Formats: sequence, structure tokens, C-alpha cells
Amino acid sequence: MFDKQYRFRGRHALRVDALTSVFDSLSKAKIFERNVDVYTNAPLVGFLYGRKADLDDTKNPETNQVYTQNVMGDRVIYSQEELLFNFRLIMLLDKEYEPDEEKRIDKAFRHTGEDPADEERFDSYVRGGIDLLYEKLIEGASSPEEYISRLYDFIEEFQDKFNSEITNDSILELCSK
Repeated sequence: MFDKQYRFRGRHALRVDALTSVFDSLSKAKIFERNVDVYTNAPLVGFLYGRKADLDDTKNPETNQVYTQNVMGDRVIYSQEELLFNFRLIMLLDKEYEPDEEKRIDKAFRHTGEDPADEERFDSYVRGGIDLLYEKLIEGASSPEEYISRLYDFIEEFQDKFNSEITNDSILELCSK
């Protein structure tokens, strides 16, 4: 698992391209530096926001070929540990997909990647995360200031939604047990 090239298809390929494109020609700034950076972060965003998406076959009208963006095999292999961690985390936490705790543990550790449905579930979170990142960070923005403002707003929203109750004291308390 996570040992070969990964291909984004259709609208998700277009959105990955937008997420990794320069939005400020002066500073050469990008939201994500590489396609693999989107691939490693999108499933977590998709899972946390409860966003999944089906495969899409949007085609280039000029060539009638499905749009594609790749993560080269060497980049996937280089990021294999992080991707596997994300996969296991999602398999462990996705109670909607597998209500039985013991089966979730099996999917995450004993039978990692053996069931194609597990990999498809992970990929659906990748696609859902790409959709959400695109909507929050790219869609409708036209100036470097707008991109930066959208990124700031997203980080602030993420902080409020997932980290607002975490304090230094609660972290220290967990560490001292």
C-alpha cells in the first residue's frame, strides 16, 4: 500500500493543480508546494469535515481525455509512512464506516490495505478533502490578498472547530499521567 504512483482524476485533478499553482507571481507563493502535499493532507481534512467524494471523470473538451494529475511513485514511497499513518488513523476513527471497534483495529493494523473497500473509503476522503480545500482556499479568489485572507480564515475556522478546547494545562495533564 502506498508504494506506487497515485493519480487524481477529473475535477479533483483540476483542483489539485489549482491548489499547487502559484497565486502570487511576485513571491511565487503557493498554497501547497507539491501534489504529494495535497495527497497527504486532504484525507485528514476530508475526514475531519466529514467530506467524501466519488470519482470524477471530467474531461478536457479539447482532447476528450479525463483530466489527470499524478503523484509520482517515488514521492508516494517517500511519504509512505505519513500516508499509512493517516490511513490507519482514519480506519480507527471512522465509526460510520465500521461501527465495531475490534474490526476497526483489524482494518488499521492487522489487515491494512487488504480490503479494496478500505482503500476506496480513504480515497473518498482524499477527494472530499480536495473539494473542501479548493472551496475554502481557492474558489472565487483572484488576488494574492484574497488567497492569504482565505487561508487565514480557514486556519482560524479549523482552530475554533477542532482545537478551541485544548489548553496547555490539558496537554500537560495528559503528559503527566
